[in-house]
Amino acid sequence: MKITNITCYTKPMGLFYVKVDTDEGVYGFGESSPMRPDVLLQIMNTVIKPYVIGMDPFQGERIEEIVLRRNYKISGQLLAAAYSGLEIALWDLKGRYLKQPVYNLLGGLYRERIPLYASSMSRDLTHEEEAVKIRDAIDRLQVKAVKIKVGPRYGTGLPVDLDDDVRKVKAAREAIGPDCKLMIDGNSSYTYIQAVQLFDRIKPYNIYHFEEPCPYYDVDTYIKLANTLPVPIHVGEQDWSIFTFRDFISKGACHLYAADPVKCGGLSSAKRAAALCRAFGIHYVPHNTTKGIGFAAAIHLAASSPECSSYYEYNIESNSTRERYLKQPFEVQDGYILVPQGPGLGIELDEELMESTLDVFR
Repeated sequence: MKITNITCYTKPMGLFYVKVDTDEGVYGFGESSPMRPDVLLQIMNTVIKPYVIGMDPFQGERIEEIVLRRNYKISGQLLAAAYSGLEIALWDLKGRYLKQPVYNLLGGLYRERIPLYASSMSRDLTHEEEAVKIRDAIDRLQVKAVKIKVGPRYGTGLPVDLDDDVRKVKAAREAIGPDCKLMIDGNSSYTYIQAVQLFDRIKPYNIYHFEEPCPYYDVDTYIKLANTLPVPIHVGEQDWSIFTFRDFISKGACHLYAADPVKCGGLSSAKRAAALCRAFGIHYVPHNTTKGIGFAAAIHLAASSPECSSYYEYNIESNSTRERYLKQPFEVQDGYILVPQGPGLGIELDEELMESTLDVFR
């Protein structure tokens, strides 16, 4: 079997899907993090596609070496994200060909359902509106945990309003009650001392984990945080290199690690992060907010990896672009996501709708 074509489906700042076709009629779908679809498309067409056409889709390690290692002089998050779409599509393709769910190819089914936390992505709501939003998600999904954003988003070095952050956390805790777990996500907002000051002021609200409080790349700062704050530190969604995985995990810079399959180079890379987590006794929590192909990939990763033993992120925004292309939505029951059971990623896409509403590049 040989790869014959790669098709990209894009929407500016919203979606980047990848379809891999073969000479035997078997295909697979993947997804890349869509921060810059225009740049990802250039990388796919000029750096990735010429190398992999004609290759056997089962040669995953060889394909990765050709695409990523031979292009090491332009390595980085964009190349890894573009490659992630191809890599996930190859797993879907192999599963379809073998008539097996991807989790069986990644190690077998370890868990049939995964506990969710409701993840609010907004920073533009009033505290009262945010409180209503997460309370509604709890009632609707029956989740036992929620996450809200704090800080200005990648605002390190800029003024931050810790008083306002405290008020937001307080309003969230009052809305969800004492038993629901409350997580906060800084998206690299704070300096080290700002993060410490904020946590000291919100300790009464029983924070379950503090995600990416400081610049995501600053290992030394995270080592200090992890050894200072009495709360699990969660980081890793931006990472794509196994050496970065190693440094955060082995140096005690976090308690929860979150390499994202649509950013880190795909499922094989994510499984390496999971193995490191096992070696150093921390939880692996795959980051993913897509609710589409990438979400399915992360579910299969969590389903097959013992290290994925914590709550899994579930985007509660109402404007999810990707869900409209699923023929059947993901199934949530009593705060858990059920693992798709069909071959490949276990999802089917409405290709006719994709062809008519997305930019298509063959």
